[in-house]
Formats: sequence, C-alpha cells, structure tokens
Amino acid sequence: MHMPFAQPGPSGWINARWGASPGFLTVVALSFGFWGSFSLLALAANWESISAHLPMLWRFVLADGIGALLSIAIAWRLSEVRGWTAPARLVLAAALSLVGVTIYACLAAFLIAPMRADRLDGIAAGIHVLQMMFKHYWIFIAHAGFFLLLDQDRPVPAEKQAEDARFEALRTAMLGKDEAVAGMNARWFWTFQGVFWGGMFVFSTANAINSGENALNIWRIAMVESIGLVMTALAHHLAMAPSRAWPLYRRAALALTCAIALTLTYIVSIWVCYYVIFPVPAPIRYGEPIDTGFGFLLYMTPRWLFLNFPVFVGWSGFYLALDTARRLRVQERQIYNSIMLAQESQLKMLRFQLNPHFLFNTLNAISTLLLDNRNEEADVMLTRLSRFLRFTLDVAPDDQMTLSQELDAQQLYLDIESTRFGERLDVSIDVEPGVENALVPTLILQPLLENAVKYAVSRTIEPVKVHVRARSPEPGRLQISVRDTGGGNGQPLPSSGGGVGLSNIRSRLEVLYGERASMTAASTEAGGFEVVLDLPLTTVRRNGEEYDARFAG
Repeated sequence: MHMPFAQPGPSGWINARWGASPGFLTVVALSFGFWGSFSLLALAANWESISAHLPMLWRFVLADGIGALLSIAIAWRLSEVRGWTAPARLVLAAALSLVGVTIYACLAAFLIAPMRADRLDGIAAGIHVLQMMFKHYWIFIAHAGFFLLLDQDRPVPAEKQAEDARFEALRTAMLGKDEAVAGMNARWFWTFQGVFWGGMFVFSTANAINSGENALNIWRIAMVESIGLVMTALAHHLAMAPSRAWPLYRRAALALTCAIALTLTYIVSIWVCYYVIFPVPAPIRYGEPIDTGFGFLLYMTPRWLFLNFPVFVGWSGFYLALDTARRLRVQERQIYNSIMLAQESQLKMLRFQLNPHFLFNTLNAISTLLLDNRNEEADVMLTRLSRFLRFTLDVAPDDQMTLSQELDAQQLYLDIESTRFGERLDVSIDVEPGVENALVPTLILQPLLENAVKYAVSRTIEPVKVHVRARSPEPGRLQISVRDTGGGNGQPLPSSGGGVGLSNIRSRLEVLYGERASMTAASTEAGGFEVVLDLPLTTVRRNGEEYDARFAG
C-alpha cells in the first residue's frame, strides 16, 4: 500500500511533495550510499596521487557530493511521472542521467583540476570531460534503475494530487492556461530551436576562426550555444507558452524581459566557459595578463551585452512570429470545422423537416387505401415505403450522388405514388447524354416530385404529366427542371410551389453551394408549375474522383 510520509519536522513538506515510498529519506540514503561507495573505491585506487594533495581532498568529496545531489534530483523528477509507462520512464531516466553526468563531469573537472600535475586546456580538456562522462554515466543510470525498481506501481497519493491542483491553479491565475490559445507544438518548437542555435554555432565558429581564435576552442562555442538552447527552452516552457492567453503587447513586453534575462545569463556562461572552466590565456594589458575574475566579468558585461542582446531579441521575435502563425493556423482550422459542423447540423435539420413531411403524406395515402379496402395496394405501398426509407437512412444529408443514382432513388418514391394514383400519374425523364454522372445533393428532387403529386395529381381526376429534364446549358453548369401540367383547369394554383419543400431546397443549395447555385419556381402558361435547379456541374470519373467540367480539355 502506497502511503505518504508523516514524519514531523522541517522535512515534512519534502515528504509530502515526494508523495510516496521509497520516500525522500530512502532516496537520500540510496544516493549517498551509491556515491560514498564509489568515492571509497576511487580513493583506494588513486591514493598515491591523492595523498600528495590531502589539503585539497575536500574538492574530491565535494565533487561526489554534487553527483549524489544530481542523482537525488533525477529520482525526484522520475517520481513526478509515475503515470507514465515503464519504457517511457526508462527513456526519461537515461536522458536525465546523461544531463546529470554532463553537469557532474564539468563541475568535477573544474574542482579536481588543481590536484592534477599537468594543466589541460583546449581539446585535451574537452576530451578529459568526455572521459569523465563515460566513466561516471553508469553510476547515474544504475542509481536511476534502482530507484525505478523500488518505485514500481506507486500510485500518486491524494495529498500530492491536491497540492499539484493548487499549484496549477496559482500558475494559471498568474499566466493563464497553457492551451488557452494554441501555439507552437513540440515539433515546431524544437525544429525552430535546432535551426536557430545550429545557425548560431556555425556563425560563432566562423567568426572565431576569422578572428584568429584557436580552432580547438570550438567545444567552448558548442557549450555556450547549448546553454543558450537550454535557457531559451526554459523560457518557452516557463514563461512564453503559459502566457499565450495574454494580449500581444503584453507577450511582447514579456519576451523583451526574457531577452534581457537570457542575455545576462548567456554572458555569464561565456565567462564561465572561457575564464573559469579550463580558462584560456588571460588577455594582455600593458604587457601583463589581467585578472579574469568577477571584476573582469563586470567590466566586459556592457560590451558583451551590446553584442549578444540582439541575438535574444531576434530569438524572441522569431518565436512570437512562429507562435502566432501556428495559433492562427489552428484557429483557422477550428473556424473551418465549426462552419462545417454548422452546415452539417443545418442540413440534418432540413432533412429532419422533410422526412416527417413525406412520411405523413405516404402514411395518409396508405390509410386511405385501407379504408377503401384496397389492402393489396396498401401492402405494395408499405413495401415500397420501407425500401425508400431504408435508402434515406443509408445516405447523409451532406452527401452527393450521381444524377442517375438520384433518379433511381426517386423511382422508389414514384413507385409508391403510382400505387396510389395509377394512370393519373404520368412521369417522363429526359437526361442529356453526358450529365448522368453529374453530382447532385442526395434526395434533392424528392420535394419537387412530392409537390407535383400533392398540388397537381391529387387535385384532379385527369392524368397529369410530370416531366423531369436534366441538361448542361453551358460548360460547367447543370440544369434540372421538374414540370407538371397542373390540375387541368388552365389556372395555376396559388399554393403551388409553397410550403416546406421548396424552402428547404433553397436552404440546402445555399449551404452547399452559396451563390454558385440557384432555384427558380413559377407557374406555366398551361396551368402547371415548373421548378428549375441551376447547379455547378461536377462529375465523377471512372476511378471515383470528382471532376469539375469547367476545366475539361
């Protein structure tokens, strides 16, 4: 059972933050036990050379103490990701161990340098640091591995979850939510980092060589630019990314503040890499080398600030530009998805209006047949209705189908009405060759045919002709017309073309095509009614791809 620590005293907050056994004290004991054993072995193996510098033994012990503290920090970080999978935690442990051993090797080389008989400089110093990294990496990775073995299947306690929630609420109140406004993702950010700081390394190296600097100092340039990369990454995660919800002018002010802080830190790293860790020969003034201590750093700060501040201002500018571009791209996609969702919802609403309308008319017709004891005809109509409804369930309101498929679907509806009206309904279809593969919205003709049946066929005992015609009046356009001969009395009906059907067609065409499509409806001179749809002509090739007829060769 995973239990939080309850020891009293100043370490209580550490135990609460650690949150779980093996606990802080156990990890401290494990870390110093590891490094204490290593120190004893190293002392025994190198006692002859170390005994000549006993007053400096504290440097040796301090270096290994730093290693123990770095191991504790790695274990602390691994305890924060207990929700990760085991392979992911192992990869993180390897990466953190590499960072830890790099810091340890640089500091240890600096501390132990006075104990060496020879003084290393240039490429020899870099090789020595790499050798120390290679020898000590196994200590860091073994320590992390033992910690992971002890820390298996440890759930995060409720106390730590509550504390994390309070910390996140405070940070959100100060900086806003991380994802309140979208910005650069990890791939974009690290690509930008690699390109920017890789370019800085190339530029600094070329400038150093042109200035006559020793080419063996390239490792120092690489270390300084790596520090710049790490610092800007921290600025991204700790300041810039959490402030994406801020107005642009506030983010620009924050970026300028970060640029000043980053420049000062970068200047200190230059001083450390060139004049503290394996220092280069001191500059000569008045024939004597000058002191390169802290006073030299203060003296050189204005000049170095002038030279390096534009670098971080440039980084901040590029960062804001890319982050804003990424944010706008995500917002455009969100707006597009919202528009498409709204269109889909509107189309579904229109279809939901049509289907009950048609179903009511058909069921009313079936009821009439049953009242007239025309049971066989009612059974046939029910069968055809089920086929037609099954088809409507298989298509989406924003789908498109070829004109030939649309006419086949409407034939199911006409079969239903033919059962009811018999010879009074005379339908003819005229399709111009070449347009049968034109794409049209699903069931776009059904309300037109339904209106013809309702307002013409059902109001007369005379045969009514319904003529469906499809043609291409000009390249890139499709024209579909539905005409009926009316009730036969030579006078148009005032209600012809009204109601839900035609208004829904207008709305669907507006949603799908905008101004590229139109619908006209008018009474004919013979007393009938005609509706004409004018649509863009888009056909389907044999391979199933859409093809715009306006670009035909």
